[in-house]
Amino acid sequence: MNPIRIAAIDLGTNSFHLVIVEVKSLESFTSIEEIESAKNFEILYRQREVVRINIGKHSEWNYLPEDGIDRALRVLKNFKQIIDEFGCVTHAIATSAIREALNRKEFINSVRQNLGIEIKTISGFEEARLIYLGVLQGLNLYDKQILVIDIGGGSTELIIGKKGKLIYAASLKLGAVRLAQKFFGGGAKINNETRSLCEDYVKKLLSDNLKVFNDIGFDVVIGTSGQMHSIARLIYQNGEERNNINFPHAEKITYQQFLKASKPIFTAKSLNELTSIKNLDEKRAEIILPGSIIMKSILKKLKIEDFLISTFALREGIVIDAIEKYYKGKFSKDLERTNLSIENDPKLQNVIELAMTYNVDLVHANQVRKIALKIFDELKNIHQLGAQDRNLLEYASILHDIGYNISAKKHHKYSYYIIKNAVLVEFPDEEIEMIANIARYHRKALPKDRHKNFANLPDDKKKIVKILSAILRLSDGLEKTHNALINDLRVFRDGNMDSLIMVLFYLTHPPKNELKVATKRKKVIENLLGIKIQLRMDRISYDFN
Repeated sequence: MNPIRIAAIDLGTNSFHLVIVEVKSLESFTSIEEIESAKNFEILYRQREVVRINIGKHSEWNYLPEDGIDRALRVLKNFKQIIDEFGCVTHAIATSAIREALNRKEFINSVRQNLGIEIKTISGFEEARLIYLGVLQGLNLYDKQILVIDIGGGSTELIIGKKGKLIYAASLKLGAVRLAQKFFGGGAKINNETRSLCEDYVKKLLSDNLKVFNDIGFDVVIGTSGQMHSIARLIYQNGEERNNINFPHAEKITYQQFLKASKPIFTAKSLNELTSIKNLDEKRAEIILPGSIIMKSILKKLKIEDFLISTFALREGIVIDAIEKYYKGKFSKDLERTNLSIENDPKLQNVIELAMTYNVDLVHANQVRKIALKIFDELKNIHQLGAQDRNLLEYASILHDIGYNISAKKHHKYSYYIIKNAVLVEFPDEEIEMIANIARYHRKALPKDRHKNFANLPDDKKKIVKILSAILRLSDGLEKTHNALINDLRVFRDGNMDSLIMVLFYLTHPPKNELKVATKRKKVIENLLGIKIQLRMDRISYDFN
């Protein structure tokens, strides 16, 4: 087999990156683990260009301005010329700024039509997964449980992984460019007041999301992204000229070293002071303060004493992902067994990709999904919820066990955190919060206002979560043995409006365990809807005469 050349383009919020690699031994791989655990390619070319695609004369965070698009097209045109010279297969990935832009499809179509580059917009969890895979290519940490911190322009990814698998990941809408615009006027308003406001904002958002990382634990901490790289330069290149800096890949940085190096950043009163800091890239000066605020808050909150720097991240992860898809195909046999159709349904595709990333049992999840949707439809005249609510139930059903690999005992709670922080493409934040809550309450405690995640919902959304989570709770009970024993179910009136009979149809073995569990779990939906449900089993029989 001839060597394969792959070009990976990372279209980030602050900058666009291009890396071109040559994969020389694809035919020799014997497992996916072998692909992920070691560097299996040679880097031929790297290029980084600051673009800040969503910054312009009349820019809003969720809209790409014309001047930002023009800068992006110029850079991508240059990338395309280089890619053509090397003769590469191209994989282009868009992250936070483009992901959140209302006009992202127009931009993506323009790039396709003018440059022939296909851009894929990825979710926050997929971005985290690719960053983790990329880190593994640069550091020999495959067998370690590592925490990766990637502070980007639009978002911050926090990832715990081991042996090529994500254990937990959060994609937070905290980025250096985002906060520079929100609090510092792009560098024009740097003072004690704006710095304090930004610090309070970051601490509040992190306080709701970091506890789970300490609960799970990690052996080694890795810092990636331009923010980490800039701090490393300030520490390790003290006294060198700005244009003669060799980056300290795999070097260890202590928390105390960070505090010392970042002191001029936190005490600066203007953009000019930041620009004058020796060995700080001038193009990073206006975003180094908010990036450092994020960095300090994470290190302090998680009590991190030291971390390693990695120059390998998303770009290299894109390469590994491309190799893996070539090697094994995109979806596993589990997905084929579910008969789930994801064509022309980008939301469902994102949900399934998230489930697969966390090794969800898709056969079980799909059975729970089918039962839940059937119960929803049979009780529609009673609960009177709509098609959009049915979709939320479908997505929550697929993802309800996603936290299981972290903790079987508390997996419902971890399912909430994983879904909430996944940043799924095509999903508004309020929908993600609803799905996360529905999954959270599929077992154990019922929704209560003393639970912060539930209390923050509007009253009308609380009612929907209560009903849908009760349906999911019952449906999960009806798939207790993970054997898909129930082939269908129907609900009939039993004399009066409030008394119902739910018949569970089976083909082979009677679902006795499911019936026992469901008898207890049905009480929640009964109380919510003011009904009584009798459960009965009936075997499906076929008359061939």
